[in-house]
Amino acid sequence: MKAMLAAFVACAVIAAAAPWVLRELGYTVEATRAGDSVRLGDDQE
Repeated sequence: MKAMLAAFVACAVIAAAAPWVLRELGYTVEATRAGDSVRLGDDQE
């Protein structure tokens, strides 16, 4: 029972901290879409 409660608490902490940690590391939607290898639809055909 203690292990299950510890797992639930760990999941809650990870879920709560993940957005902040990812934003600090630069893993945002804006950063992903602004890379050099992103195709934006203006093809040079």
